[in-house]
Amino acid sequence: MKSFLLSLFLSLSFIGFSQGDSDESQIETTLNNYLDAFYKGDTTKLKSAIKPRLNKFGYWKNKDSGNYEYKEHMSYEKAMDFVQKMKDEGRTRDENEIRTVEVLDIGNHIASAKITAAWGIDYVSLSKDDGKWMIEQVIWEGPYQQKVKQKTTTYYLIRHAEKNRSDKTNRNPHLAETGLKRANNWAKVLKEVKFDMVYSTDYNRTKETALPTAKANNLDLQFYNPSDMQIEAFMEKTNGKTVLIVGHSNTTPMFTNGLLGEKKYEAIADDNNANLYIVTVTEDSKTSKVLVID
Repeated sequence: MKSFLLSLFLSLSFIGFSQGDSDESQIETTLNNYLDAFYKGDTTKLKSAIKPRLNKFGYWKNKDSGNYEYKEHMSYEKAMDFVQKMKDEGRTRDENEIRTVEVLDIGNHIASAKITAAWGIDYVSLSKDDGKWMIEQVIWEGPYQQKVKQKTTTYYLIRHAEKNRSDKTNRNPHLAETGLKRANNWAKVLKEVKFDMVYSTDYNRTKETALPTAKANNLDLQFYNPSDMQIEAFMEKTNGKTVLIVGHSNTTPMFTNGLLGEKKYEAIADDNNANLYIVTVTEDSKTSKVLVID
């Protein structure tokens, strides 16, 4: 009987607050109760953490499109049912690695916090009534994405070589004779570089510019959409690689700026097919230079 009462006291001491607790420690207790509720299927802890007027919704990243899609609203009742269902179905877990709570700001009556959990990130708004901090609103995104360590990555970016301008109505021209010579020259200029990937937009002039260098490295061309570059995903995919990217007078400097995270370069002049942008990304720096190769 004594051991039962001791266990009950210890569990209640975690759920509840003492008068000596600071606002920050009270909020952290609420956040941890919220986490335990969803990890362990504990409706008692969830009830102690959320208000009946809870407003929770979020966004889940579609693994195919890379876009975040809205997920339905979760009310207090739905949250309680969800946690109970997890317990009933045995979908509970002990999780200590993907588990952080961070109090962001505390006002007189409201506060904000961030929770990192196995499902993703929750940004939380809390309010204080009768001396107790509880969660009112949650907006979240998932799934959880572990931060990837940045390895040294080098990007070489060029515009396509000179195109055939004889037919002004042709939206997808091939390279002119001078352009074919430049494309082959790029392979010679870059012969000492061991490329892991060669990217091009899906146009004749860019593919024909990239192809000699791709062949020299025994690589197939990979394609990207200049209207939807998805820089973050691209940098994750190419982390630690040496990459050639062939684009256009506007998209090549735009892509370079995206890799750098700043607007550094303007569009290339229409008569300039000679710029070579080199971007190096390391764990703690991003650098670039431009060479003109005639």
